[in-house]
This record gives sequence, structure tokens and C-alpha cells, in this order.
Amino acid sequence: MPKYLICTNTRKYNELVEALNSRGIQFETTHCDNKCFKCCTRVMIKEDDKYIYATDVKNLLRKMSIS
Repeated sequence: MPKYLICTNTRKYNELVEALNSRGIQFETTHCDNKCFKCCTRVMIKEDDKYIYATDVKNLLRKMSIS
């Protein structure tokens, strides 16, 4: 089972998916993570039981330590 979960409503969704695919990282997508306000205004990903937020994909990858 993939370690990462992405809401399709997250900001810059397409850019995030491309970045993860290019790095060979497995993830699942879902229509809503019940945090739509946050994921519509930021780039957001769920890693195990915690949420990681950033203003753009580059910063999110840095926070995930996979840039």
C-alpha cells in the first residue's frame, strides 16, 4: 500500500502528480480528504497519519525530504 495519499482538490495537483511520478514514488489519490479548505489553498499530501503542507510543489518535496 502506498505511503502517500493526495486529494484531487489540492492546489497544483497535476504538478504534484508529475513530480512524484518522475521520482518513482507510489501514491494513491482520493476525491476528498475531509480537509478541503486546506488542500484547496495549499499543496497538501498525507504521509501515513500526518499531513504535510507547502505553498508549492518544490517546498513540499523538500519537506518530504525527497527533493
